[in-house]
Amino acid sequence: MKSLLLCSAILSGAVLYSSCSHKLMPEGHFQDTPVIVDGRINDWGLPLRFSNPEYSMQYAVTHDNKNFYVCIYSKYESMQMRILKAGMTIYFDPKGKKDKKMSLVFPIKKPVDPAENRNGNPIRSGDLKSEIDELLLQSDYYNTTGFLNIGSGQFGINDKKNNIQVAIRFNEDSSLVYEAAVPISYVLGADLKPGYVPANFSVGVAINQLPARNNNNGYRPRSSYGGGMRGMRMGGGGGGGRNYGSGNNPNSKPEENWYQFSLGYKKV
Repeated sequence: MKSLLLCSAILSGAVLYSSCSHKLMPEGHFQDTPVIVDGRINDWGLPLRFSNPEYSMQYAVTHDNKNFYVCIYSKYESMQMRILKAGMTIYFDPKGKKDKKMSLVFPIKKPVDPAENRNGNPIRSGDLKSEIDELLLQSDYYNTTGFLNIGSGQFGINDKKNNIQVAIRFNEDSSLVYEAAVPISYVLGADLKPGYVPANFSVGVAINQLPARNNNNGYRPRSSYGGGMRGMRMGGGGGGGRNYGSGNNPNSKPEENWYQFSLGYKKV
């Protein structure tokens, strides 16, 4: 009788554990096909799963058994410039909180603001594409902090010394797309394997603050999202001009968006 009760208890526990484990794996969170990190939105369905409070960017975080994948998408000129000029940091916290010991910094903050002037003259909206191209050319390396197996350092985006992949691209539809793939072994020490117990995990997307600017030089922003995100305007301070600095511009403040999820192995 005792043996029968013991077996029943073990079976019930296994069913309960299996049920809980299933609930810890959100539907659609696991990346069934690897992402090609090329700065294109092809591997992601729009709209992306999350957006920042101002709806000026969308982002998604997924994983398979080997990599974390991050995608950030924006069609707002002010947010695009902020990402390219002020830089962006992706944090990884294996404890599912908001710890910032592990980070990938890309793009890195530019030491010189090419929008301030070129040969002593402000860059007007007609030179926007040239300005973006210039900023993208400067976005050719990234920094890492606190990762396992590779440690901290600075790497070129085409550096083969580690398996981190990053890309950022201005696309034909006037969108800026950022993609990154970070090996899970750099965060946990090993790939996910059968028997791994699902655990809370969090990823933070932080965009730096831009330096203050006192005028907008008559620039006008453009902003457009498809679907339910149409009509949101992210202009500069005061008259809706192209002002990427501080003041009334909501894009000027440091911004962090955290996503907490349950990391678990999936048989594929």
